[in-house]
Amino acid sequence: MKAPCQCKESPELVDLSKEGKELVAEFSELDVGNWVYLMKCPTCGQLWRVDEWDKYQPQYAVKLPTSENWQAFEAIPLIKKKIVENRGGISEQLCMWRNCNEKQVNGSAFCVDHLYETGARS
Repeated sequence: MKAPCQCKESPELVDLSKEGKELVAEFSELDVGNWVYLMKCPTCGQLWRVDEWDKYQPQYAVKLPTSENWQAFEAIPLIKKKIVENRGGISEQLCMWRNCNEKQVNGSAFCVDHLYETGARS
């Protein structure tokens, strides 16, 4: 008998480089996009958009509600939320980006939007 899957308990965004490689190990590959895969859990049918592995960036898996336009699914807000979470929140200091009045992410000189623009993904 197959063990139950972890899809339901998993958050919308899973950092596969730190946790959860086993989450996608049994998934079926349905389609390949630009640096991403559409995958499906064989147990519950949950669809996931899984990033191609890159040694310089975290590999994320994102739960998808449907396979329609799966490559265009907007994961940026989830990634930005993860960046803030990984760095322990927001400080009281203002972002150093010119004319920005947002607060810095802890351990950074920038707000989450500008930190993301610099290429940070974790």
